[in-house]
Amino acid sequence: MSDTNTTGLTVGGQPLDSLQLGTGSEVLETGSRTEVAAVTQRLVEQAQRSLLLHTECLSGGIHDRPDFLEAVRRFCRLHDQSRFLILIQNSRRAVQQGHRLIELSRQLSSSIEFRRPAGEYRHFHECFMLADTTGYLHRRLPERYEGSACFNAPGKAADWEKYFMEVWERSEPDMELKRLYI
Repeated sequence: MSDTNTTGLTVGGQPLDSLQLGTGSEVLETGSRTEVAAVTQRLVEQAQRSLLLHTECLSGGIHDRPDFLEAVRRFCRLHDQSRFLILIQNSRRAVQQGHRLIELSRQLSSSIEFRRPAGEYRHFHECFMLADTTGYLHRRLPERYEGSACFNAPGKAADWEKYFMEVWERSEPDMELKRLYI
């Protein structure tokens, strides 16, 4: 059950229910937390292989909602080889607030992994989520909800995946998150 009523919600003029990963190539503009949360939710619900999240910090209004967490749990359990990789610049606030995605990552440690970008990448503060190297949600300013999304942009998603994986390979475990496991 969803904790956010999305019935009739449109994003960029498109009904949320019509957004399908791998179809359509319209770029949708987001402007509110509700829209960003809804698109994020829809991407997670439809992903089958990979979710990549690059973020300044985890947002309670987006990444700590029960429906989002349940979609992540289903994604990880339904697909044996699925991976949810998260690059997070600053996890301190999420740790202090007891963010439930962190706890879920402990339960599903073979599917969900957090890392902190290496120093040379910490200047990049944009937020993006990729689903199956096909769909994306991008916000240039992490503290704002204005952004763009597309459910079928394999070229653009591949470019961001290349950057993400470069950063991932050079990243390090987040010490704030490691303390939770002690």
